[in-house]
Amino acid sequence: MPPRSEVAWIDSVRAYVPGDEHRVEPPDPARARALLGPLAVSERLHRFEIRGFEHVPRVGAGLLVGFHPFYPLGTILLMKRVLERDGRVVRGLTDHLVWSVPGVRDIWATLGVVDGTRDNASRLLAAGELAVCMPGGALEWSRSSRQRRTLRWGEHRGYARMAVRAKVPVIPTCCPAADDLFWIANDGWEFGTGAGRRVGRLLGLNRPLPLPLPVGVGLLAFPVKLVQQVAPPEWPLGADAGDEEARVRELDARVRRVMLGLLTR
Repeated sequence: MPPRSEVAWIDSVRAYVPGDEHRVEPPDPARARALLGPLAVSERLHRFEIRGFEHVPRVGAGLLVGFHPFYPLGTILLMKRVLERDGRVVRGLTDHLVWSVPGVRDIWATLGVVDGTRDNASRLLAAGELAVCMPGGALEWSRSSRQRRTLRWGEHRGYARMAVRAKVPVIPTCCPAADDLFWIANDGWEFGTGAGRRVGRLLGLNRPLPLPLPVGVGLLAFPVKLVQQVAPPEWPLGADAGDEEARVRELDARVRRVMLGLLTR
């Protein structure tokens, strides 16, 4: 068996155990490194680069906040680079639905991803972890290509509330060209609130089930160049600047302005 610093890719995925979606303890970085290693092919294919990498904190708690393309490859490769540079696993906050999908939940458990609840986010940040979330969630993920480079955050400000309460910086980040990896033929959310809701009920889900229809090079993404943009940290205002709700809205407005600027680069 290889030493822990050299876990083979085939042995890297750890089987999901109920409760992993709430596990704050750091994952095994050797397993995460082995699992992400094959993405070096994607880095070369998409000529991947990061602009503003120096803004990603090497130590201490922080919250990377991004937009959600259909295939968030840029953010995944950013996580890979952080692991290579600093030896720290960026902790993803994801939709509860993915924990019901066999295979996907095993990968997420290996990478230290957790269910994106406020309690889990608070515990991660209190433990000094670097986390990443995408406030647009499934609504943004399911956009059609006619809505490329747009935010669909709606009233989602939970990320800002967590940053205000934990007194940690928000680091805006996005990869605009990730919206070009696939051509998305439809608005998957519109399907989700219609026929998708009926499909969801058949699967025992009391929620919309979005279904965007991607078109690529067969099953593969188009080989577009990817540049992950990382902006300087946005710190929440202190308690003397007003009540919590006012500070949450102020931070959220700042981050949205920065994100919209990054999306046009």
